[in-house]
Amino acid sequence: MVDEVLTSWGRTGKWLCMEHWGVVPDVVALGKGFGNGFPVTCVAVREPYNESFESISASSSYGGNPMACAAALACIEVIEEENLLERSAHLGQLALKRMEKIKSAHPIVGDVRVKGCLMGIELVKDKSTKEPLDEAGKLVYQKAFGKGLAWIPAGHILRMSPPIIMEDEVLLKGLDIIDEAIGETEKELGF
Repeated sequence: MVDEVLTSWGRTGKWLCMEHWGVVPDVVALGKGFGNGFPVTCVAVREPYNESFESISASSSYGGNPMACAAALACIEVIEEENLLERSAHLGQLALKRMEKIKSAHPIVGDVRVKGCLMGIELVKDKSTKEPLDEAGKLVYQKAFGKGLAWIPAGHILRMSPPIIMEDEVLLKGLDIIDEAIGETEKELGF
């Protein structure tokens, strides 16, 4: 089973994140980007298992809603018409290049990870041991928020999922703010 609720519909530069690794699951759960904010979910089951799924009388909170289905279809059409899979992949490549510079410039950045517009910066006490630096995550978030940038904090990982329609310069400005916030946090923590 694969949970694609957070990653689905182009976030990583592919329709589904699992495509990056050639995964073919028996069950896939979709949501969030599936309806671009409209409450819609989907559970897809491979053919050999659909009878089992039907026999348990599975249902969902938003199942059978024609408006939700129309919203999901509209999302698919826009992603195709506006080449948003390619756009997400482009933004990911741009972000990775900038994030690698951030990694090399800061002793508390242990690693950076990017798949399209799903990104993370790992904050560590020591690059060789990769011991998490949890207090840095909160400080970086607070400092970046004070400069106008917000995301959902996740401990020592700066987890970001920017819009796949974002302009290049907006993405780079956000990463510049994060770079500054990391520098200020390092000073505050004595690195």
